[in-house]
Amino acid sequence: MKLPLLFRRDRTVIKRADAQAQAEKLLAESLRMVGQVCAKVADLIEAQRLERAGYAQDTLLRRLDPPGAEAERKKKE
Repeated sequence: MKLPLLFRRDRTVIKRADAQAQAEKLLAESLRMVGQVCAKVADLIEAQRLERAGYAQDTLLRRLDPPGAEAERKKKE
């Protein structure tokens, strides 16, 4: 009669191993998801910082120096 108990114990060990593997897989997927969320939040914060600094998205940069400054600099050289 003790023979079925041995098989039953083996099954619980296998179930525990499966449960642990499933928990580890779930944890790994959750951490990947958190990483993706953090990356998107970082991009959003960076975009807001650049917009406050005067760099709006989908716009070209413009030069702030006077148009004749380049020619004067070449003459001095």
